[in-house]
Amino acid sequence: MKKVVYLYKSGNLKRKDNSLVLESKDKDDYIPIEQVDMIICFSEVSLNKRVLALLNKYEVSILFYNFYGNFIGRYAPKDYKDGRVLVNQVNKYRDESQRLYISKSILKASIKNMLSVLKYYRKKGKNLDELIRKLEDLVGMASDIETMNELMLIEANAKQTYYKMFDVVLENEAFKFQKRTKNPPQNEVNAMLSYGYTLLYGIILSILDRSSLFPQISFIHSLSKNSDSLQYDLADIFKPVYVDRMVLRLIRKKQIKQSHFEYKPDGRCYLSKEGTKVFIEEFNTLLQSTIVYSKRNYSYRSILSKEVHRLSEYIKDKSITLDFFCDEVVRLCTLFVCMMLTKRHVLK
Repeated sequence: MKKVVYLYKSGNLKRKDNSLVLESKDKDDYIPIEQVDMIICFSEVSLNKRVLALLNKYEVSILFYNFYGNFIGRYAPKDYKDGRVLVNQVNKYRDESQRLYISKSILKASIKNMLSVLKYYRKKGKNLDELIRKLEDLVGMASDIETMNELMLIEANAKQTYYKMFDVVLENEAFKFQKRTKNPPQNEVNAMLSYGYTLLYGIILSILDRSSLFPQISFIHSLSKNSDSLQYDLADIFKPVYVDRMVLRLIRKKQIKQSHFEYKPDGRCYLSKEGTKVFIEEFNTLLQSTIVYSKRNYSYRSILSKEVHRLSEYIKDKSITLDFFCDEVVRLCTLFVCMMLTKRHVLK
């Protein structure tokens, strides 16, 4: 399986023969292009057209972030999108009933995955009954939504209810969540959530770039000339079971510590260089992990790709319904976590 390559060192990214090499002060790092799915760059890296031509040939995206995990931009391989799909996607956005149907499918899958996280920790003895009841009520209400305004209100209510579980689950004075803060994050938990969400957006965007869908046309999030907003719609389905559970696990297993953060005088909080490495290592291990389920191989990336494909088939009128498999996703995510914990125990 191809892998995601993370670049932390500054230098020159060059083409050598039919592969890549990152030339830096310390040493040269060779990157076998045939084994690369995408490149995520956090450092100061220069490159030329010969590198872009190679990335294009092997359909490798490169995403650029600053030190704090803020997305700067990307290079996506040249791709000829089907104009007929664009017309269909625009028509489904402009058709109020179609936009509402797609948005409801995304919202219900998102809330169901929120519920799965709460129920997982309830089994571990956490008092989450009231929050679970409220989210279950909201799932029921989502089925009866008649306008986008109603949907937005339920989405906001669901997130507000769901985020209350963090302090209940953590019970950790050193890692207080309190409330969701971003741009910038105000504490350690929010810093990890923001960083994880940014990485998830990048992975989904790279999948959208290779699909027939147009990332600029979303259904829940507002359209903007400066935003590929469809990534945010789809990320909401996976945030609870991928990023949120990972953040909770890192804290509860004491893999992340307060020394892994930087604190600014104005209250901003960010992962430090060492903290970033710990976080990305866990994120990437989870992304690259593969399990056998129902006689098929699955990775997190393949699950993400599957859901993008599901939406694409509906947009192209090849499917008459749109049901994101949140129950299947939850089972697979649970298996991934169990597998990782088992591996870590064996290594110890």
